[in-house]
Amino acid sequence: MDELELPPDRANLFEVIDADGSGTLAIAELVQGLLKIRGEINKSDTVAALLAAKAVQNMVLEFKDEQKMANEVLRKEMREELHRCTTCSPSPSKSASAQRARPRVANV
Repeated sequence: MDELELPPDRANLFEVIDADGSGTLAIAELVQGLLKIRGEINKSDTVAALLAAKAVQNMVLEFKDEQKMANEVLRKEMREELHRCTTCSPSPSKSASAQRARPRVANV
């Protein structure tokens, strides 16, 4: 509460911020409620919000790059596995059904 410069004596703070009385807070509802309690926005608030937004944007871009690299690794591994599976041939073995299918010569 100190960092947000909000009065600590707000026992019913949630009810004040929960404008629609739904028992949950949407982001817009939270921002509007905090502004009501704290007062008008000043220049430092705006700068802090812009810096925070830029930091989140950078994190999203980093995550996107990491996911792209991970997808490329997985794609390569899948191609290698597919190639390995398609080039493998089953070892020749005589199964019981193959042996039964041969015609038998009668002992004379």
